[in-house]
Amino acid sequence: MNKEHESEQNWKTVGRPSYLGKKKDEQYSLWDKEYGRDNWQIAWQLSNGEILGFDQVFQHYVDGYALYFENHLDEAVFLTENFSYGYDKELTSKEEAFNPRALVNKPGKPNQFHHVALNFALEFYLGLEFKGMEPIQIREGKPNTDPSTWPAGWRWGPGRIPAVHPELIPDGGSKVWWQSGSIEDLYQSAKILQIKK
Repeated sequence: MNKEHESEQNWKTVGRPSYLGKKKDEQYSLWDKEYGRDNWQIAWQLSNGEILGFDQVFQHYVDGYALYFENHLDEAVFLTENFSYGYDKELTSKEEAFNPRALVNKPGKPNQFHHVALNFALEFYLGLEFKGMEPIQIREGKPNTDPSTWPAGWRWGPGRIPAVHPELIPDGGSKVWWQSGSIEDLYQSAKILQIKK
């Protein structure tokens, strides 16, 4: 099961899977059966035709968060003064919260990395050190639920953070829970399934 983008000359695109969510493991298993383990990969194709691997698409998240917090410095200071780092669905160690691959493509777990991009943007790009004692959950609230039950960091979820280059987001992707033009929109709409030629 190959989840890391490789040289595009060895691969052909066979679909646009978009959002997998809780069905990720089930879908990966189906692709293993259909194409063979290590004979498929997820990549991202932008509207200009450029194909990205995980590290490159992760950088789009970091850039989006960095620009957002540059334009909302009061929010950046609030986060770094009051919290020790951001996490997504599952509480992580600070070391994991700064590792983009700590919770990516792990069986039984949803992919979680947008919080790492937020942490990178605040500490490495804006130079703001987290000084708080407790981490903050950076996650969208469940639709049609009382906002008072949402995670404390819902407003910084990736579906609300604008992409730096929204023009690179391919048309036609369905919006499940994210806003159009967001970094999550880029990630989900550009996602492609490739198999070995």
